[in-house]
Amino acid sequence: MTRILPPALYSKTMHRAALLLVVCACLGAQSAAIEGVVVNQTTGRPMPGVHVSFLSGIPSGDVQSYGAISDGKGHFSITSLPAGTYLAAAQARGFVYMPPDGKTPARRVSLKAGQQIADFKIEMAPEATISGRVFDDNGDPVQASVHTESAAERGMNVNAGDNSDERGEFQIAVAPGKYFIVAEQPSRVNMQVPEIRTDGTAPAVYAKTYYPASAAKARAAVVEATAGGDLAGIDIHLAREGRAFSIAGMVTGATQATAYATGVTLQQVEDFTHIRSANYTSAGPDGHFLFANLQPGTYRLLGLQRGDKTRLFSQPVNVDLEGSDVTGLNLVLGPGGELHGKLETVGGAGAERFSVGLELLPHGYFGDPSPFAEVDQGAFHIADIAPGHYRLKLTPMPENAYLKSVRLNDEETPENDLDLTRPAPASSLKIVVSRNGGQLSGKLLDQNGEPLGATPAAVLLVADPKKIDLERSFKVVEDGTYRFAGVRPGKYKLLAIDTEQLGWGDDYLERIEKLLAAAEEIEIKEGDRKVKDLKLTAPEGADAKTNQ
Repeated sequence: MTRILPPALYSKTMHRAALLLVVCACLGAQSAAIEGVVVNQTTGRPMPGVHVSFLSGIPSGDVQSYGAISDGKGHFSITSLPAGTYLAAAQARGFVYMPPDGKTPARRVSLKAGQQIADFKIEMAPEATISGRVFDDNGDPVQASVHTESAAERGMNVNAGDNSDERGEFQIAVAPGKYFIVAEQPSRVNMQVPEIRTDGTAPAVYAKTYYPASAAKARAAVVEATAGGDLAGIDIHLAREGRAFSIAGMVTGATQATAYATGVTLQQVEDFTHIRSANYTSAGPDGHFLFANLQPGTYRLLGLQRGDKTRLFSQPVNVDLEGSDVTGLNLVLGPGGELHGKLETVGGAGAERFSVGLELLPHGYFGDPSPFAEVDQGAFHIADIAPGHYRLKLTPMPENAYLKSVRLNDEETPENDLDLTRPAPASSLKIVVSRNGGQLSGKLLDQNGEPLGATPAAVLLVADPKKIDLERSFKVVEDGTYRFAGVRPGKYKLLAIDTEQLGWGDDYLERIEKLLAAAEEIEIKEGDRKVKDLKLTAPEGADAKTNQ
């Protein structure tokens, strides 16, 4: 991690260079520069040979790296940096880049045109190692995936892992800190007929296990790795989860011409939009299918057939696998659904050529591309739709537009949950787009009420704190101002946070939800043009009202 320190005195040469940049400002935007020193966090000594880089385009996706190597005194200098926000990084064998505050895995730095930053300090810490062995419940060594999970309340969450070998041995290099150590065997879902045993035993199924031997994180032990230290003897004994289960059944309704392409997808689901794993098996000549060696949980199955011209689908079937095998499922194939739609825009004319897409939830769970259609004179038609729940995607969305109304078969429906699990042969979808969405903008202020400037922050505008759509409601702010456009009329929670103070971790979203629950509420009407300055909310103030 890096930290911007107060600028030191420049040399005469640097003074002249800075003066020249100021004088030439009228000729156009100047590039920025960063120089500083890399030090060993443990000894405080300068470190030569460290690769320092600053990555632009975060989070836009078009990444450009600017780099330098620290010299014998640990000094580095990077010039000709365009104005923008950068992610700092540093690499050296046997060392890890440490944040100055211990909260975030990387440091965002915003640079203005012509800005010169001196004494940019980068601290590197010697790697720590954690080693041990993994055993089954009989005491025999096993091969497993072993990784760390940060145990710090607001730690960096930069985790590492290793695979134990045939002796069960593993060794993980980590940044200094407190960790949970986790071992789990990879999913071994197979399509073979389960072994019949008459001695009362069953194949072992092991749960995700926390050191030293617990399937529950609450009963896990925390280990602390010190800089340059070797923490050995971290032996993990896998906890049994119970016996393995199977799901079996038939796929019916397949056409003989493409029977070879008939199969079943299986996904283990956590909730409506998240999956843990996905598998696929081909159905036999008689349509029979089998998934064996499954752990307890909730699964979703979908039968499908891919032909040259025709695709067939079954209805999705949810199965709660708990206590016994599931047999006798019948996945009946039939044609996909169709949507005949109309798109209407209100609030002004435009020249856009729209396309309407359906994004399957969970996204693409049977591996096919999302169905879509071009809008022609306000009409569109989408065919071969697999049964399921979908999110509506309109492209392009005009600058200040929002989806005012979505009606499926003449009933109002949420745009992020089109229920097409049982589509009619020809369902209808009517979309109304308003070009007169609300707008909300303003400046960001620090805790003292002063303008935030170029300090990175984030602003959230969320209708329901339990359903955060990061794509639409989460904006990274780099210049001290924020703006939301195309806002649907309604009441929202409004929150500005310092993402670096918030930190990262397994409970990152939970802490954001808590902050949103305590945030102020704002109502936005159609056509509103509201201006509102916001104070940053400190993470410690999650139980208090957001400052206004």
